[in-house]
Amino acid sequence: MEKPPAPAGGGEVSRAEAVDYYVATLARVLGNQEEAQMSIYDASWDGSYKFCCEIGDEASRDLSKIPGVLAVRPDKADKSEKEQKDNRGLDISSANLANFSDAVYDNSCSSGENEFWLVRMEKPGVEVVTKAQMVDHYTQILTKVLGNEKDAQVSIYHISWERDYGFCCHIEKACAMELADVPGVSSVQPDTNFGSDNKNYKGNDSFKSSEATRADVKTKRLFVTGLSFYTSEKTLRAAFEPFGELVEVKIIMDKISKRSKGYAFIEYTTEEAGGAALKAMNGQIINGWMIVVDVAKTRSRDRQPPSTALGRSHQMLRSRYHTG
Repeated sequence: MEKPPAPAGGGEVSRAEAVDYYVATLARVLGNQEEAQMSIYDASWDGSYKFCCEIGDEASRDLSKIPGVLAVRPDKADKSEKEQKDNRGLDISSANLANFSDAVYDNSCSSGENEFWLVRMEKPGVEVVTKAQMVDHYTQILTKVLGNEKDAQVSIYHISWERDYGFCCHIEKACAMELADVPGVSSVQPDTNFGSDNKNYKGNDSFKSSEATRADVKTKRLFVTGLSFYTSEKTLRAAFEPFGELVEVKIIMDKISKRSKGYAFIEYTTEEAGGAALKAMNGQIINGWMIVVDVAKTRSRDRQPPSTALGRSHQMLRSRYHTG
């Protein structure tokens, strides 16, 4: 990419401004920013300007014709180098990591008790997933605790997705304790190597297995997150109907934009059907997005973020994986 336009106030282009520039450029080809955000899986903004994205051949040819794009070519990084990079997450230079740390502390909620945590995750229920899908999956998991997707996006600062699964995030201790109880989470512990890409996501076999506990779960009502904005109730009903008779399929819509918020409630006539759907559908792909299925809590809790969620000032940051 050519260098992004200089900021209105002058100075160097920031990470957030560069990523916004990349997303806007790719959105001109794909048609919308959400799809562009999900397609980008790596980016550079320190000295050279470039990004990696997962798109089709035709879209790549169209992208090469967009003003500001210098070249588009296949990402053919050395396999061993790429595997190592994919497993440890996106690279963060020492300088950028320090800037990120300072920014998080400056914009954290007023309690001043935010800490850095390493979250080990269980293997998803599907065999083939992309990095973009896993980042979205981790974001949806954290959103269930923070109550706000933007807060979840900016809290995640490191991921692992190919062999060992997990992510690192900057949240309050109370949120971390609640996160440990979310289905699919193996463990949550302090990130003792913040500032290093050497993270231990592997853990050991002593951690809980939610697949074992899910087999005995009986519930009529399910909470589904990670939905594509374009998934309809008809599509969702078709995916969950094979497990039993449905009472309700309700996708929650934003009152202002009239768009899906990305989550829904499913209710069956029997607990056996709900339990079977919970076990089988968690981690499945619908409309290209990996969904997370959990037991629905009380209705008031489903719609209210916990008091420990991050403050609005945190929304000023941009995730290195998603923007918006």
